[in-house]
Amino acid sequence: MIKKSLIAFSPIEVVLLRITVSFVAAIPFLIKAVRVVPHEKYFTILQIGVFGTAIPALLFAIAMTKTGSAVNGILNSLSPLWTLLIGYFLFNMVITTRKVSGVLIGFGGALLLVVGKTSNLADTDWLYASLPLAATFCYGLSSNLTKQKLQNQNPLYTTSLAMAIIGIPAIIGLLFTNAPQIVLSGTAWISVGSIVFLAVFGTFIAWMLFYRLVQRTDALFAASVTYLIPLVAILWGLLDGEHLSPIQFGGMMLILLGVYFTTTQKSKPYQLLARLVCFITKTKRL
Repeated sequence: MIKKSLIAFSPIEVVLLRITVSFVAAIPFLIKAVRVVPHEKYFTILQIGVFGTAIPALLFAIAMTKTGSAVNGILNSLSPLWTLLIGYFLFNMVITTRKVSGVLIGFGGALLLVVGKTSNLADTDWLYASLPLAATFCYGLSSNLTKQKLQNQNPLYTTSLAMAIIGIPAIIGLLFTNAPQIVLSGTAWISVGSIVFLAVFGTFIAWMLFYRLVQRTDALFAASVTYLIPLVAILWGLLDGEHLSPIQFGGMMLILLGVYFTTTQKSKPYQLLARLVCFITKTKRL
């Protein structure tokens, strides 16, 4: 979707449009959000909006102009590692050898999964490839802030406020770009549709669900779903006629093993399945 957005818009225009559409999607919930969210939480929500959405969206959009999806997929998988490090050094997160092992195993699986899909990593512009690295640092900081400062707040309302706080400056910024004229010209519907999809599903709804997951578990557990991003991307590729290599099967297994180690203590596999079922059905564990 980011690639299709960049067909008609510059990276900064993609980000500004994406945030603006997310803000529009949040409008129906803002009145209630202003009433129920304490004002002392607003600065944290501002940080969540900036570090969880605005900065990463811009960095990934710029990186995508010079690097491929493969490199971005690998570097995006560093989010759990940053979450672990930031949580430990800044928020007193308790970490274990098991969790560290899970993070490293999962990253190794993501590396295998994406490397097995590409052969042009040597041609990558690594200066631009470093931008997703900074973006994943922001994701790690945002996840920990949510867990520590917004644990008892409704994620629908905090996400809506975050979109509003960064959405108003985004609308102002759009006035100084060519994006409004391009949208009104009606000649860039593929790019516009991609941005709307990214904004509604990839930003507003996705972050609301992610913050809910952070509240119900912990920041590291939630960040570990990042390992599933390249896996899901590969599966979409299969539907598009791509082929899966043996090394990618090995990467998938490592990812699942890494998530298992990261999100459990010493529980057996069937207990992990029970946790997931209870989370989905919102029932108490027996």
